[in-house]
Amino acid sequence: MPDTGFRRDRLTIYSYILLLAYVWALYGVGPALLMLREELDYTRTVSSLHSVALSAGIITVGFIGARVTKAIGRARAIEIGSVGVALGVLLLMYAPTPLLSIPGGFLIGFGGSLLTNPMNAFLTLHHRHNGPKAITESNAGAAFAGLIAPLFIGGLVALNVDWRYALLTGVAVLVIGHAMRGNPSELEIEEPPHEHATGRLPALYWQNWLALALCIGAEFSFMLWSGDLLRDRAQVSTAVAAAGLSAVAIGMTVSRIASSRLLKHFNMHQLFVAATVLALAMWFPLWFSTSAPIMLAAMFVIGLGLGAHFPLGMSRLLKAAPGMVEEAAARSSLAAGLAGAIMPFALGVIGDAVGIHTAFIAVPVLFVLALVMAVRYPVRG
Repeated sequence: MPDTGFRRDRLTIYSYILLLAYVWALYGVGPALLMLREELDYTRTVSSLHSVALSAGIITVGFIGARVTKAIGRARAIEIGSVGVALGVLLLMYAPTPLLSIPGGFLIGFGGSLLTNPMNAFLTLHHRHNGPKAITESNAGAAFAGLIAPLFIGGLVALNVDWRYALLTGVAVLVIGHAMRGNPSELEIEEPPHEHATGRLPALYWQNWLALALCIGAEFSFMLWSGDLLRDRAQVSTAVAAAGLSAVAIGMTVSRIASSRLLKHFNMHQLFVAATVLALAMWFPLWFSTSAPIMLAAMFVIGLGLGAHFPLGMSRLLKAAPGMVEEAAARSSLAAGLAGAIMPFALGVIGDAVGIHTAFIAVPVLFVLALVMAVRYPVRG
């Protein structure tokens, strides 16, 4: 698809910066919880409650986000979401008890979704047919932040510097982003009425919502459990297995950068299907191999597929619901929250029962189901 007329203007850069800051905070939660477990002697159960609270925040926005945004306006929703993320980060870092830090996780998820959903709607309306390119580019920057944030925290710890400075950097970026916004009314682009907008999201939306949810479930499962698979199959150390997760993250970052370029030549449906096929195909060498180099290479290529799923899947959802862009963006949070909460947990339970290698058979099932839904119910554009 040609990208004629695409301009990265001030509001586009503003959108990119705020999403980057949110993902910086989101991917900083895991390392932060490791530090807090040592400092405050949290159990693994208490640590996991922070992730559950974060998912609950995302799911909550899925139910009420569209109504909130319509009631107070897109600009104010983004402001409140930004404040929620900042407060959540501060609670997570400085709360002396889980009774306060767990709500911090909820605020990060709630604020982040309240921030990103109207922002994706804005990018779609602002850039029109180049909306998928803008959303993919914004997620490329976010993926880079998700790769760097844990490394930054680890680097500060290695230098005996307070790890909290890393998360405070994300809060500072939020402030910088809002400082460059300008007139908030510029974000309030009205969506043109559409003859097929009935007040209810169409079946095509929910069919592709399911495809995206399945892919997100696979992504979270890989990010949480592929390190364990690498350790058990290739007999590497825990440290090497943890570092190996960066292969997936690097692949996702490269994928999102490349996808924004590939949209010049292919439509988002073609790229979404190709990304799913790629991730599915590379599961086989990952699952059958016992060689660390082969498994790491497979994890990188799987990351290439996973990285394209969310931005392209989000663009497909917005395209599938003409005249209902705010509702479409808000309900996407349900896909992220439910898949992120259910699938990795289910895989962990299965892994405890039969071993993580056998449990990983569930992952290609997710890809196959997503592929069937995407191919059978295509959204082109």
